[in-house]
Amino acid sequence: MRSRYSAFARGLGEYLAATHAAPATPSDIAELSRWAASVTWLGLDVLSRGAGGVEDATGVVEFVARYLEDGAVVALHERSRFERQDGRWRYVDGTPRVTTTKVERNAPCPCGSGKKFKQCHA
Repeated sequence: MRSRYSAFARGLGEYLAATHAAPATPSDIAELSRWAASVTWLGLDVLSRGAGGVEDATGVVEFVARYLEDGAVVALHERSRFERQDGRWRYVDGTPRVTTTKVERNAPCPCGSGKKFKQCHA
């Protein structure tokens, strides 16, 4: 899960496609890369993990990933299923809950810069 978050934060669509159970087209990969690079990633909290050990074929990870998009902090809370295929963990699907919180212009920027939002990401 952490490696996929890092790939999102870096806009690495090829890696995201390679770690997804379903095949992706080149245009899907390009669009995913563009979107991932268009937002400011704020952090990942892994809340729980079920199975997913060395001997397991499946696993479940519950996490919250936060990013800044269009002046709002988006929190993606998901319980994701993974399967080991050809010795590599691949994302299968998840049950997401998305919450969006608008950032006030004079509030501290959620990116952690120490600046007001209006001077940083507005």
